[in-house]
Amino acid sequence: MYIKRTMHRTQIYFEEKMFEELKRQANLLGLSLSAYIRDTLKKDLEERSQEPQIIDFSEFIGMWKDKDISQKNLRKQAWKQ
Repeated sequence: MYIKRTMHRTQIYFEEKMFEELKRQANLLGLSLSAYIRDTLKKDLEERSQEPQIIDFSEFIGMWKDKDISQKNLRKQAWKQ
């Protein structure tokens, strides 16, 4: 089954150094410059659209219990010789 894709054409200006690096990376991967740019942008957009990862901090609960972590004490410890 053939799926028709709509493609849009645009013009982008790159500084010379960036343009050379883009061409080099595309060449290393065996891709055309436009395919490399599309793939790179697609990966970036997918990463940005992901839900933020929830981090479990439960193992750290109570870690500082019974310890003096006041600013005064921390400064005292930092300057201890």
